Amino acid sequence: MRPVPLPTPRPPARLRRRLSLLVSVAMVAACGLVAMVGAPAQAADTIYYVDAVAGLDTNTGRSEAQPWKSLNKVNSTTFGAGDRILLKAGSRWTGQLWPKGSGAAGSPVVIDSYGSGNKPRIDGAGAVGDAVRLFNQEYWTIRNIEVTNTVAPTSTPGANLRDLRGIHVSGDNSQTLDGFVIDAVYVHDVTGQVNWIGGSTADNAPGITFQTGWDASKKTGGIVIDTTVRDIAAPPTTPTIINDVVIQNSRIANTSFAGITVKQYTGSDPGAVATGWGTRANAGDPKFRPHTNVVIRDNHITQAGTAYGCNGIYLTDVRGGVIERNVVDRAGTSGIETYFADNVKIQFNEVFGTSKKAGGADSNGIDADKGTTAQVIQYNYVHHNGDGILLCQFAFGDVAVRYNVITSNTRYQIYLHSDVAANANIYNNTIYNDASGYLIYGYGSSLSSRYAITNNILYSTRANATLTTSPTITYHRNLYGGATLPVPAGDTVARVGDPRFVSAPIDAPSGTPTTGPALAAAHELRVATGSPAVDAGVTIGGNGGRDYAGNPLYNGAPDIGAFEQPGGTVPPDVTRHTFDALPTGNLASGTNGLAVSAAGGSVAVVEVPSASDKSVRLTRTTNSGSTSLSQTFATPLVGTVTVEADVMRQTAYVSGNDHFAIPYVRGADGLNAVSLAMTRNTIRAYSGSTLVTVGSYAPGRWYNLRMVISTASQTFDLYLDGVRVLDDSRFRNPLAGVAQIDFYANSSNYGSVVVDDIRTSVSAG
Repeated sequence: MRPVPLPTPRPPARLRRRLSLLVSVAMVAACGLVAMVGAPAQAADTIYYVDAVAGLDTNTGRSEAQPWKSLNKVNSTTFGAGDRILLKAGSRWTGQLWPKGSGAAGSPVVIDSYGSGNKPRIDGAGAVGDAVRLFNQEYWTIRNIEVTNTVAPTSTPGANLRDLRGIHVSGDNSQTLDGFVIDAVYVHDVTGQVNWIGGSTADNAPGITFQTGWDASKKTGGIVIDTTVRDIAAPPTTPTIINDVVIQNSRIANTSFAGITVKQYTGSDPGAVATGWGTRANAGDPKFRPHTNVVIRDNHITQAGTAYGCNGIYLTDVRGGVIERNVVDRAGTSGIETYFADNVKIQFNEVFGTSKKAGGADSNGIDADKGTTAQVIQYNYVHHNGDGILLCQFAFGDVAVRYNVITSNTRYQIYLHSDVAANANIYNNTIYNDASGYLIYGYGSSLSSRYAITNNILYSTRANATLTTSPTITYHRNLYGGATLPVPAGDTVARVGDPRFVSAPIDAPSGTPTTGPALAAAHELRVATGSPAVDAGVTIGGNGGRDYAGNPLYNGAPDIGAFEQPGGTVPPDVTRHTFDALPTGNLASGTNGLAVSAAGGSVAVVEVPSASDKSVRLTRTTNSGSTSLSQTFATPLVGTVTVEADVMRQTAYVSGNDHFAIPYVRGADGLNAVSLAMTRNTIRAYSGSTLVTVGSYAPGRWYNLRMVISTASQTFDLYLDGVRVLDDSRFRNPLAGVAQIDFYANSSNYGSVVVDDIRTSVSAG
């Protein structure tokens, strides 16, 4: 028998792609053609400095003393894995930033800033389509820059709008482009044109065009992630797909069409051959080839200063997405909209002030729109929009809307507007209406879609607010309160009465770029002891495991509404420190039972964020003793102990040590059982003996940290801005009882941390 030859090993798919590109380039060279690429960078893992004032393009660029000067120099260079392009703080450039090359998995090319001062600014000045551009590239991180792209207005409103973007990531090479992080950028004042998919051309106006179709629509604004093809009349058989995108910790202001857009090409323009990659005929459409794994979190997006700023976040053609902890302020049409998307969570966002702009028909806070499947809308605070949540799942779709607080929207709190093939599960929301004659509304063919409306508090200060009914709308075990409401006949186990809100209506400020989403403001709509909402709901499987405030489900029988709490109450605070009534200046030890050590620096009450809302800043400047703010309990706390605080670092990490405990939790033996710290732009905690990174932080932004500690099970849960980031983690050292919490730094850990609203509570268990 002849031996069977072994197959020739094939390189991994990623390497095969690289080899294919090399062969293609070689073939081009053999034919006498020249591939136009940037000059190669000198080495990987190299830092390049760029200074618009003191730089020279003839410099090496490889030290602060030898910086480059121009964008052209950067754009003509090909960078590699681990390279860093550092732009001098305070520098300003006009034109386009488009560096060439790609990074690698775990070793991206990074654009960042160096020095002190304002973020380095890239101004497209309306002369380039993209102020910052990446095309057919991958593994890039863009951080700490300012971007704008504006055409000056004329006497004709809208005449200055163009096909413009701030930051644009795109490609057309029929490959999967991986690994993009856009972090702590400030993108503002992009005068992008407004193109609508449909509508009537009779409504066209300067800068606003209807009936442009899928590909030409909604692709301008602050940050755009999309793809295209080289020849629309002869597209390739394989799409370009963008995978693993994170957009975080950023500010986007006054950018039209949208703040953040993600889109896929589909071939809808005149003369184009349709590919179907960006649209879905049904949930399993094989032609649909979406982008994958997109995370948009911790951003502040406002369209308050432009009449053309429509969507805040427009997430389309994505499979596997998370939109969380964003503030969307006064957008047009929709604050957060998904379209032709699958498996997307929209959670922990605050969306308010959405209105109709630039010919748009809608004004909703959150919208699960056409062809969207496995959408989950949860733990959001949606208020003072036109509509609160719009369910507009044309063609088909499925969505769960749960544990949201929806209040004071001027038209419909929930708008039922889906087609017959869609279904929605709407449960355990708290809906407070004081601005409209409608609570839940739909009409026409939308009433053939299936909606299950269960365990919600439906409260209206206006009598007879509409609750639309149809044979396919099922109301079950809701609480109807406030003025007289027409309780749907199908809700045979309805509760009717005063929910006994803790404080209503909500009287609290909205989220800002500094604070992030004001999710805690909605806690005013918790219910008090004796509320008819307590233990009155029905069990729902797959409920996410927690309520709006982070409490586990269920505590006894299910409650009605967005909050599940023991008896409708929360454990009383053992201690709470807000600092608002204290004089500004150094904090004396013993004040309100707090021990202060200012060795190596200072501990002072400061007017941050304001004179009426003060906090304490710990600053450490020398290696002497410990800088500390601590609370000691003479009788250690046992059971379930919750420790919560708002914390902020005001400046970015530069170098050296800057480890601040926020806080350490100790037993009577003085050993740390729970260790939580902010250091080097990250938030870290010990889970048992392992130090883990649970999140990142942006300078100048408040973060809420909450530890739920069980001395019985010797474990703790950690929540960051209401999101559980550690679950049943073991203590670092055994803890019989909580004897001390300590905000603390020592040794050569220099810098500062600001602390506010320190709470400790305890319950049996």
